[in-house]
Formats: sequence, C-alpha cells, structure tokens
Amino acid sequence: AGNRAGGGPLLTNYALTLLVVLFLQSRSPPVLPSVRRLRLLAGPRDRAQVGGWDCSFPQDAAELEPSGNTQSAASLLAEFFSYFGSLDLGGLLLSPLEGRALPRPPPETLGGLRPGPLTLQDPFELSHNVAANVTPRTVSRFVRCCRDAARLCRGPEFLQKSRRGRPWGVMRLLRPGPAANAGNPGGKFLIPVPLPAPGAAPQLQVCAAVGFVLTEVLGCGCQPQGTPGTPGRPPPGAEGHPEKVTGDSRGEFGT
Repeated sequence: AGNRAGGGPLLTNYALTLLVVLFLQSRSPPVLPSVRRLRLLAGPRDRAQVGGWDCSFPQDAAELEPSGNTQSAASLLAEFFSYFGSLDLGGLLLSPLEGRALPRPPPETLGGLRPGPLTLQDPFELSHNVAANVTPRTVSRFVRCCRDAARLCRGPEFLQKSRRGRPWGVMRLLRPGPAANAGNPGGKFLIPVPLPAPGAAPQLQVCAAVGFVLTEVLGCGCQPQGTPGTPGRPPPGAEGHPEKVTGDSRGEFGT
C-alpha cells in the first residue's frame, strides 16, 4: 500500500483500512457492524445526505450494541491474512456496506461502479471502487503476501517467544522477504541513509549515532556508499569501527 507520487498501482491507505474494516465485519460474531446496520440504528438527528448518498450512522457510540466477539488481537491478525489469502478477489464485490464479500454482479447492475482486479466498494459513495487503480500484479502480490503471512502465523514462534533468539510474534511478519531483496544479489536488505557532505563534527556524530542504532539495536549491516555487497570493507580513507560489530550479517561503519 502507499503510492508515493499520488496515483499508482498500489492500494491506498483508505483502501487498506476498508479491507481491515470488512474483515472485522465478516467475523462470526462480527467485531464491527456493517454500514447498513449502522443506518438502521441511526436516529432522526443522525440522518445525513452527502452528495445524494445516505451517510447516516449513530453519532453516539453508546447507542451501538457491544460486539460479542472475544478473539484476541493476535488471532484476528492471523485470520486477516488467512481470509484474504483464500478469497477469489477477481470474482467478488467487497462491500463494507453489507459487511461481507459478495459474488460480483454483472457490470450493468453495479450502478456505475467500475469493477477491477480488486473491487472494493466505498461504504457510502456506492458508485466508487476504492481500489480501481489497483493492477492484477498488485492483487497477486497482496494475496501472495497474505498467504506467506498466514503461514508464519501458524508457526509456534508467532504466539510464543522464540527460545533460540529468533524474531517472534509480529516481528516475524516485518522481516524483509524475497521481494524486498529483488535486484540485490547479495541477499541483503539495504537502506540508504543520505547525509550532508562530510567534514563537520556534527555530521560525524550523526553518522556514529545512526551506525550505532542500525548495527547494535537493529542488527543491520552498515557500509559506506560506493561499496555495495562488501561488508567490512570501507572505501580508502574511511575509518571503520569493527570492534563493536560481530558476525557475517554486520559490516563495518565508516565515516
């Protein structure tokens, strides 16, 4: 998710949020009510029309019945990945209005809604496909990532701390996968850190601080620009600090 330049083929943050909402609506019992249910609960003072669309829902959350769902956040997170990893998204209409995924009706019955590889209906402006910009490649990658995450969530290290010092819990889901290393034959996850021209004492302090966080706190390898794939070999004239880094996954940090 996140198109840096505005338009793009990835999910928007709004679309990703609606996917989370739809998933929580589809649980049994639901964690969140459907938007249609909210309409029915709206009182006279809650009625609202925006651009001809019914946008009514109770303004006071105390008027909503509490959810009977008792699943933990960890369980719901794991089910989120399993849910979207198993759906045939190309043939479905994802409807937060109804609170579930529906078989996609014929295009002429969608009231102007433009279907696509992922058809995610806005819960109020019903003719708007929130994911109309998403490409088949993005959908395929999303489903693949969900399946990979679901597999990780089924492992013992998702719900309990690893006794071998390995990443566990949510951290297992945040590790860079093969896609993050595309075009990087060394298999390293590289994060460029642009800094101003060298020479000033404050800049050296910034370098040292960044290097400490990356190597000692996050366990990343650190190397100066211009020496890709050669951890432990700073360029000529650069001073490395090998005394505080160990193992093949940690390179030297040069000034």
